[in-house]
Amino acid sequence: MYVYQGLYVMNTKRDDFNIAEVTESIDYESLEEKANRFTVKCLIVTYFIMVFVWIMNLLEIFIVDKDLMNYGFLLMSVLMLALIAICRLVGYRKPAIKYVIIVFAIAMTAVLGVVLTYHIIIASVLPLIYAIQYSSKKMLFITYGLNAIGIFAMVMIGYYYGLCDANMALLTTKPLKEYVDAWGMGNFGPINDNPWVTLPLYYVFPRCLVLLALIPLLIHVSQGIAKRELRELYLKRMSEIDDMTQLYNKNKYRTMIKEYYPTVEKVGVIFWDVNGLKETNDNLGHIMGDKLIAAIADSIRGFTDDTHRAYRIGGDEFIFIAENESDLRLNEIVNEWRKIIEESNKDSDIPLSAAVGYSSGPGVDIGATIKRADDFMYADKAAHKNQIAGRAPR
Repeated sequence: MYVYQGLYVMNTKRDDFNIAEVTESIDYESLEEKANRFTVKCLIVTYFIMVFVWIMNLLEIFIVDKDLMNYGFLLMSVLMLALIAICRLVGYRKPAIKYVIIVFAIAMTAVLGVVLTYHIIIASVLPLIYAIQYSSKKMLFITYGLNAIGIFAMVMIGYYYGLCDANMALLTTKPLKEYVDAWGMGNFGPINDNPWVTLPLYYVFPRCLVLLALIPLLIHVSQGIAKRELRELYLKRMSEIDDMTQLYNKNKYRTMIKEYYPTVEKVGVIFWDVNGLKETNDNLGHIMGDKLIAAIADSIRGFTDDTHRAYRIGGDEFIFIAENESDLRLNEIVNEWRKIIEESNKDSDIPLSAAVGYSSGPGVDIGATIKRADDFMYADKAAHKNQIAGRAPR
């Protein structure tokens, strides 16, 4: 069982190691960065909707009080510019920036609610929808709590300073104070005498209950997104990984040779070819042959990282490609690898050996560098055969 963004994923034992590799290789910061950028784009769209409403109001197609609409538009503009400035300054990859973005989303929703009241009531759902991108129950519940505060602010500020909620019946276009006299009476009857109790009870609480009812659905959608993303990553990784050795396979190698390594300034290449595989298969069986291949792969894997990748490109051939490494460092790696093989042979029930050759050169000419490493490897293999022949009885 593995945890992926708050999602528990279970798989068969055969795939456990692979799933673990996938979850460990996920760049969560990159995924959150994409979600952060998308949320900000959505808020920019929301802002331009506000711009459209503001222009329609200036043209008197809409009939909201102009001062109220101008104040709302100005505040929305300040919030939007402040959010963009913060994101530019801090960046989209910082772990805390998602909370800042959600707070701004709730604040902008509250401004819309104050200015337009019932016209925009559905907007309270938007912050929760933004939150499900992060595939985290914690993020969703934090957003719900902040959103409840936003709804309270929307209702209370809107009651005193926003568009009067009686406009559906009487086409009111101004704040409540325009319709209330000094004795608390309005043109349409008695005015609420205890808004700090009645409004939270009849407006804030019901809206929060409705949003709370959405939480299970949003969690289900969020987990569905996470499962689908994990599945896509898993399938992509399995299409690139050799099942026996867990190194990259020949398909990945061809793609990198064609599309990536020519863009790297310098590459170092080490080529291995397993010695004695045919004899092991013939004399001890293919299971032992597979064990030999896996053991050589294990000896290579310890040198890999994000810029040093190893590939199984044939039955008994491995290639290691390092970015921006010198011949001196490649020689050190080969010597370290030989020490590992020497130590492993002390406890191995089959002899572990491989011919090796290395070379370095510009990434744009990686084909020639691979060819040189291959030639050196075959020279090493020939020397290994001569040594064996020299030790053979006469």
